[in-house]
Amino acid sequence: MLPRRRARRFPPLVLPLVATMLAAPLLAAPWPAAGGSAPSPQPPAQARLDVGSFTLLANGQRAGREQFSVQRVTSQDGGTLEVRSESAQGDRRVAMRLETDSAGTPVRYSVEERRGADVTLRLGGQRVRGRFATLARSSTGEAAREYLLRPGAVVIEDDGIVQYALLVRQRTMAEGAGITLPSLTPIANSQGAVRLVLETSTDTIVVAGTRHAARRWRVTASSGDLRLVWTDVEGRLLRLTIPARNLEAIRDDVPH
Repeated sequence: MLPRRRARRFPPLVLPLVATMLAAPLLAAPWPAAGGSAPSPQPPAQARLDVGSFTLLANGQRAGREQFSVQRVTSQDGGTLEVRSESAQGDRRVAMRLETDSAGTPVRYSVEERRGADVTLRLGGQRVRGRFATLARSSTGEAAREYLLRPGAVVIEDDGIVQYALLVRQRTMAEGAGITLPSLTPIANSQGAVRLVLETSTDTIVVAGTRHAARRWRVTASSGDLRLVWTDVEGRLLRLTIPARNLEAIRDDVPH
């Protein structure tokens, strides 16, 4: 639930920029079916890093699906990485676009949630001069928020999956070592910290019926909420579990 709230001294032009993002389409091209052909080649300013889909399981039963892409981009406002996803669980549909700098800190962010034919949430965010301003519109009203962007800050939503690709990307650490990063959770209108620990670099996991070498990470939010994340040696997501919610996301195909 998003309370009706007034903007908090945003820098000039920030709210108009964020409001413009609320009306922008989040997914510009259709997604391929699982196991289908790859998307059309990207323009020279973009380079695809990963693309695929996850099957979502709740209590061991199929509950939905999430399709995603991760690519390197070049933009005038400093973005170098872009993550897009589209998920479906029951009658709930969520489209997300996150653009970050090379450290994974957000530059721009958009989310649209639908239940059936109704839009239940539109949220946009923009980084300006060391701060991140968001504007959310829902059936309960409008809420604006401004966050101080501390070094290394990452966006981690409660229901996010592919966002963890940026959290673990290019992390080099020994088994048992960890790092604590500031975190933003714009949909919940909150911020805190997230603890990332490499539990093992010699695990194995089954993807599309084949066993693959994997690294297993433990991610803990300020609230104590735990996620287990498996990646391949290049940091591409293979599996994610949320034990407290009996929720699991399993990758449908082997990364290429």
